[in-house]
Amino acid sequence: MCAILLLRGPDMNTFRHSGKLGDIIYSLPAVRGLGGGIFYVDHQTQYPEKPPLGRDTALMMVDLLETQDCIQRADLYDGTPIRYDLDEFRSKALPVHIFNSIKHGTDDLAGSLFGGFVKELRRHLVPKLEVDLPQFHWESVGLPGRADLTKPWITGIQKKSLADLVVCKTVRYSGTLDWAELKPYSKRSIFVGLEHEWRSFCENYFQIDFYKAENLVDLTHVIAGAKLFVGNQSLGLALADAMLIPRVAQLWDESPNRMSPANAHRVLTHALVTTYIDS
Repeated sequence: MCAILLLRGPDMNTFRHSGKLGDIIYSLPAVRGLGGGIFYVDHQTQYPEKPPLGRDTALMMVDLLETQDCIQRADLYDGTPIRYDLDEFRSKALPVHIFNSIKHGTDDLAGSLFGGFVKELRRHLVPKLEVDLPQFHWESVGLPGRADLTKPWITGIQKKSLADLVVCKTVRYSGTLDWAELKPYSKRSIFVGLEHEWRSFCENYFQIDFYKAENLVDLTHVIAGAKLFVGNQSLGLALADAMLIPRVAQLWDESPNRMSPANAHRVLTHALVTTYIDS
């Protein structure tokens, strides 16, 4: 739970964030750490690496934010002066992404020139930096210490149990995961996300039922109802992470995000799946 600051007018905490959607989810530990307040979703601001959210997408995020006890009110950003600009996390995240991208490219080049052993040796000697989105937001608003990711930062979500396994695989952020391990459980699974991503998944792996979420709140209900979530680095994984749903993640090889350690896994096995869905 989060204690709302009993302040009004100019003393009320106000926040602004322009996304991406997953970045907004990972900003919520910092919002909770500050006691909550009014959250403005900026649907117009863009950066070289990020297009604007757009009005419709931002409104869906507004609806989700208003389900949270720390958010007194959520709305589209209209230029109102704010106390905490959550976009400031980018000053910490962007250098890490740049380092990881350069390192990924040079590791691949070394592997092409000198073989896989040299590539693996480089990866071991100079590891990638961790993209710690909750911590980057935490520090950008001036909070001390570490963000506590052992407790959920999206709470009070009603479960919509459509399947034991909820699967989400976007076209971005590829990584290493043995998706075929899920095939024996296809009848107990649903795929969430975009329809073309579902079709691509079926073509590359196996047939699975598709659920088209009505909106972001509905998607959150469905993920909350899963016994196990399996997904790549995406909004779906951010939601599962925020609710501490048992999950297996395919993190982006080039620049992986940090997950909460609670109920989190990186390797997909038959034993792991059955531990969760048959419990």
